[in-house]
Amino acid sequence: MKKRIFIIVIGIITIIYIILGLFLFLNLQILEAPEVTINAELTKINSEEAVLKTIIDVYNPNDFEIVMKDLKIITCTPDGCEVANVFIKGGEICSNKNTSYLREILISFNDHSPELLKSMITGVVGANFLIIKKTIPIKIGIITNLKYLVNELSAPILNININDYKINENGINLNAKINVYNPNSFDIYLKNISAPIKSESSEVLGNITIIGNKVLAKSDLSFNCTGNLLFKSLDAKKLTININGDAGVKIAGFDKNLSFNLKSNIAVPDLNELILSEDKATFLSIKLDEKFTLKGIVFYIKLELNNSYKIDIEIREIIFRIHTVSDGKYKIIGETREVENIIAYSGKEGRASFEILVPYSKIIPIDWSTDWIMASVIGRAGIKGVNQSVYLEIRGYQSLHPFR
Repeated sequence: MKKRIFIIVIGIITIIYIILGLFLFLNLQILEAPEVTINAELTKINSEEAVLKTIIDVYNPNDFEIVMKDLKIITCTPDGCEVANVFIKGGEICSNKNTSYLREILISFNDHSPELLKSMITGVVGANFLIIKKTIPIKIGIITNLKYLVNELSAPILNININDYKINENGINLNAKINVYNPNSFDIYLKNISAPIKSESSEVLGNITIIGNKVLAKSDLSFNCTGNLLFKSLDAKKLTININGDAGVKIAGFDKNLSFNLKSNIAVPDLNELILSEDKATFLSIKLDEKFTLKGIVFYIKLELNNSYKIDIEIREIIFRIHTVSDGKYKIIGETREVENIIAYSGKEGRASFEILVPYSKIIPIDWSTDWIMASVIGRAGIKGVNQSVYLEIRGYQSLHPFR
């Protein structure tokens, strides 16, 4: 009797398990895939790397608990370069509940363009009860658009000021100060810079040497540079500097070049300031002597130019004159314009001697109030081959008393 009762109980339990198993089997057969929402964005971007913050929200629509496992994220650039490959620890998700998984992925673009990052998330969703198990794979792709990051980069903003010009034997040296502002959120690197200086006819008359520099994000950088000009620049009506180059931007290991250009007018050097502002003076002296002849008085005039500069100086358009001076009034009694240019080479002297014959017919009417005979030399000092010049006049006086 007891044995029969035992067999009946076992039979009932077996039938219950079979019914329950069939029920669970049917439920597992209709296992619904979880609802997955993914948000991926770049944060904490710098020149070398960035953080791809990925949030995976999973909702379990089933009436039983499921398990997420073997979650994997692979992120690639548009050309297929893999920049991230990480695992995310899964876990159990209760029936009709939501679970979030957060992973901050460190990535570097390794010189590959990152306009569109493609992330593929794979894993397995499973449910089991006793010896019954059901699993389904998941595979979800997501695109992170970074075109804004690349396309909104801005070229640097430049301005230049010429501080001073200095003349030497080869031309004109200049010192300049350049200011660069980086409007981007990333550091930039100035490179491949050229800065020719041109005349109004686009003839290249010089250049400025600019060495590449790093400019920090949202910052200014000022630095000094030097350049040179040909002597021909003194004759230009307008000088323009054209600064061209590339600003290299590095975003998490990806380099992008931004072309920049600055066109700015600069002052044409003033020869007066270049010569007259030097510490060492250039000396001009005049010597006057005379000789009585049958036709009149011959005045001997000697002009000496002591050139202390590092360039050759030429005096041209020379006029020699003899004046009488009476009560502050000057009267020309002799003149010559047939004078060759005088060249004083750097560190040496230049000399010229001339004679002016003043007939007695101009000497006799001299007012007895006249006190002086004055010799003057008028000319323009400049650089040989350059039109721009400095106007000058030097005078020498001699008492008229011996002629009374």
